[in-house]
Amino acid sequence: MIEDRFESIRSFVVVAQRLSFVEAADTLRVDPSTLSRRIQRLEETLGVRLFNRNTRRVVLTEAGAIYFERCLDILARLDEADATISSLSGEPRGLLHVTLPVTFGQRHIAPVLPEFLTLYPQISVDISFSDRFVDVLEENVDVAIRIGKLRDSQLIARRLAPNRRVLCASPDYLNHYGYPKKPKDLEKHNCLIFSLLATGDTWHLSCGDKQVVVPIQGRIRSDNAEALYRAALNGCGIALLATFIVGEDLKCGRLLTILDEWTSPETDIFAVFAPGRYIPSKIQAFVDFLVKRFRGVPYWD
Repeated sequence: MIEDRFESIRSFVVVAQRLSFVEAADTLRVDPSTLSRRIQRLEETLGVRLFNRNTRRVVLTEAGAIYFERCLDILARLDEADATISSLSGEPRGLLHVTLPVTFGQRHIAPVLPEFLTLYPQISVDISFSDRFVDVLEENVDVAIRIGKLRDSQLIARRLAPNRRVLCASPDYLNHYGYPKKPKDLEKHNCLIFSLLATGDTWHLSCGDKQVVVPIQGRIRSDNAEALYRAALNGCGIALLATFIVGEDLKCGRLLTILDEWTSPETDIFAVFAPGRYIPSKIQAFVDFLVKRFRGVPYWD
């Protein structure tokens, strides 16, 4: 029904421009009688005459002239909307709103943004760093990076990399307080507590089929993983940290892993964005860039 209405409006506009049913029919590639019936149905729908016509000429009525101006504006806006949407699937362009977890974003996304922007000179980015849960739809975010298990939602998720966590501490701390030999020994140590951890003040560890839940305590608690990392480097305690944070420190010995046979449940790092039949090319370009950047074994591991 809507399609028929727009067809009638376009037909009316062409007749009004040509002031000839024969010429308009030729432009629209329809039979003149078909075109005449379209205009007649439109007039019946509106309850007014749009044209005064006889065998020699066609003239817009006063109502037809007013309607012609309004229809020109409607069709111009429709063409503009079509062009705008079509451009989304063409060369990536426009402002990209991205939200990132603080530590992962600062360490692994921000450093590669210059490369991305060089590849796509028509894209600009607006980046927010936050460890809180950001509602992509409510807050008008194009892409969000999420770490951990995803909540059930209608969002599209692309896996970027595994998120592996290890128990670690500085050599100075371990030399002074000793190496834990079993998970229960962690209860006697100063543990660095991430306050946003879903499991609260417990660490869940597994070794083969064995699983344990270790209650932890410590003098430093923070909602910022970077702060706990700095505390671990400075000998303040044992931390359970992602390898994307401590990978380089483990390689050079600034931090040492403990209880290596016991692992924390591995999760993943995702890029999530709103669903749709047509994904804007700026979003597709950014997500594809990250997937390619982090594919395989992550460089921090």
